Amino acid sequence: APLRRYRQVMAATPPPPDAFAFSSDGELFAAVSDRRIQVWSTREGQKIAGWTDPIAAHDDSYSCIACSFVQKKHTKDGDLIVVAVGTANGVVLALDSTGVIWKSACHTGKVISLHFSKQGRVLITASRDGVICELDTWTGKSKDTLKALKKSINSLTVSHDEKFMVVSAKTTKLYSMKDKKEILKIPSDDGPIQLMSVSDEAHTLVSYTNNNKEVKVWSCDHQNCTVVSTVSLAMHTQPKTVECKRSTSSEAGGIVLAVSKKGVAYVWDLQTLSQDEILPIKISVKKSLDKKGRVPIILAKLCDVKEDNTIKVHVVFGSLDCLQFKIVVLGENCEDINLVAESDALASEEQDAKVNNKMDDEQDRQENTNLTRQGRPNKRTASVLDSITDTVKEGNPEYNLDEPTMEQKLESLNLLNKSEFLEEQSASLAPPSADSVYILLKQALRADDHAELLKCMYNRDEKVIVKSVSLLTPGDALKLLKFFVSSIQSRGAKLVCLLPWLQTLLSRHMSSIVSQESSLLLLNSLYQLIDARTSTFKSALQLSTTLDYRFSEIADEETDEEEAAAPIVYEDKDTEDEESDIDAMETDGESEELGDVTDALRHSDGSERVL
Repeated sequence: APLRRYRQVMAATPPPPDAFAFSSDGELFAAVSDRRIQVWSTREGQKIAGWTDPIAAHDDSYSCIACSFVQKKHTKDGDLIVVAVGTANGVVLALDSTGVIWKSACHTGKVISLHFSKQGRVLITASRDGVICELDTWTGKSKDTLKALKKSINSLTVSHDEKFMVVSAKTTKLYSMKDKKEILKIPSDDGPIQLMSVSDEAHTLVSYTNNNKEVKVWSCDHQNCTVVSTVSLAMHTQPKTVECKRSTSSEAGGIVLAVSKKGVAYVWDLQTLSQDEILPIKISVKKSLDKKGRVPIILAKLCDVKEDNTIKVHVVFGSLDCLQFKIVVLGENCEDINLVAESDALASEEQDAKVNNKMDDEQDRQENTNLTRQGRPNKRTASVLDSITDTVKEGNPEYNLDEPTMEQKLESLNLLNKSEFLEEQSASLAPPSADSVYILLKQALRADDHAELLKCMYNRDEKVIVKSVSLLTPGDALKLLKFFVSSIQSRGAKLVCLLPWLQTLLSRHMSSIVSQESSLLLLNSLYQLIDARTSTFKSALQLSTTLDYRFSEIADEETDEEEAAAPIVYEDKDTEDEESDIDAMETDGESEELGDVTDALRHSDGSERVL
C-alpha cells in the first residue's frame, strides 16, 4: 500500500526540468527539459521565448542554464533577452530571439555553472575540468581564463554585487572578481562542498555537503583572511539550491534560503550569524484547499530585503506546460506559508484572459487616439431627438401638423448622408500594429485557420513582419512553414504577399526549424518548389533574348522599305480655287477648238476661203 501510494504521488507530480535558473533580478526564469529551452516572464507569468534542441547532438545533453537582459550597443530596441546553456561535452551556446548566436567548445569537461555579469555583457562559465572562463556575450570570444582547481569543480557562485566568487569542490576557494586572486580557503570536514552561496561584500557564506541535511553558515574576515563556521541550519531533507543575502535590519545578521529536493522552501532570518535554535519559515504549495498532496517548488530566489525587515521571495512551481509564479512577502513573526496551486486549465485561462485584456486595452487606446485626432466631442450635443424626448415627456396627446417629418429630423442629424458616414468610419480605422498582427497570427496558427493567416500575410509592413515572426515559438514557426509550403504553389498577388514573410521566417527561425526532424521533409518540398519555379529561367531568358533580336531585324527591314518608296504628297485646295481652275480649263479648251476651225477656213497660202 505505501509503495502504491508513492507511485500515485510520483505519477501525479510533474517531472522537474533538467536545468533551471532565475535571472539576477528575478524578472526572468529559464528551464530546459526534453531538449527544449523555454523562458518565462515572472512578472506576467507568461512564456516569452523557446527553442527546440539548438545543440542538435543526440550524444550530448544539457547540464546548466542561465538567462539575462542584455543591452546591445548602438540599438534603440532596449534590452534583449539572452539565454546561455552548457552541455555535458563542454559546449556553451548563447541564444536570442533569432536563434543560436554563437557556440563555443571552451571546456573539455561537463559545464556545471553559468553566470551573467556586467549587466549581461559577460558570461562566466565553470566546468568539471577545473577551468573558469569569461566570454563575451555577443561574440563568444574568451576574455579571461582561470585554472581555479586541479580537480573537478562542483559549483560556482557569484555575489550579487559581482565582487566575489566562490569555487566549491574538495578544496573551496574565495576569489576576487576584479583581479581573480585567491582571498581565502574554506575548510570542510564533512566532505567536498556541493553547493555554495556568497553574500554582498562576502561577509556571509552558506554551504552544503553531500548526504547531509543541514546548511552551514560561515562568517568571513577579509582583513585577517579567516573564515569561521558559526551555525548549522537543519532541514528535513537534502537541499537542491542554497542562497544567502546580507540583512539590512542588522549588520551582523543574514538571510538564508534553501529549497529541498522535495520542493519545500526554507527561509532563516538570522539576527546574528551565531544565533542558535532559530526556526525557519517554510513555504510549500498545496494542490488544492480540499485535497491532500503537494506541488514541489522548482526554484525560489531572494529578491529584496528591505529596512523594515520584510523579505520578498520569488517562487516557481507547476508543470512546464503551465508554470505558476508567486512573490511571497515575509515579515516579522511570520508563520509557515502554504500556497495553493491552480489547476493547469484555470491557470491557462487566466493567461489567455491577460492576453485578451491586453488586446482590449490596446484597441480601446487606439480608438481613443482616433477619436481625439478626429476632434469628436466626448458628450453628445443637443439635437432634434432631445426635443422629441422632451415632447414625449410633456405628454402632449395632440398631433401637430406643423411638426417636421421623421425624414427631415434624420436629415438634420446627417444620418442619411452615407458617404460622410463611410468616410468617418474609414478614418477611425487605424492600421494594425505589430502586436495585434502577432496575436492574430498566433491565434490563426493555433486554430489552423488559413483564411485568417492570409489576412495577416497581406500586411506588407517590414517592421510588422519582423516583429510578428520574431515572437513566434519554434512550434508556431514550423506550423507557419507548413502553411507556406502548401500555399507557395499559388501565383499572383497571393505569392507576392507570402514571400516577405517566408524570407523573414527562414532568417529568424532557421536554427530552430532545422533542429526539428519533421522540418526536413518540408524544407525538401520547399526546395523542389523553388527549383521547379527557377529551372525555366535560363530557357525563358534565351527565348526572350532571341525574340528581341528577331523583332529588331524586322523593324529595321520595315524602316528600309519605307525610305525607298516615293512620298505621296496630297494638297488640299479650297472649293473656289477648284472652280476657278475648272473654268480656266474650259476656256482653254474652247479657244483651242476655235483656233482649229480658223485654221481650217484658211488656204495653205494664207488666203481665206469663201463659203
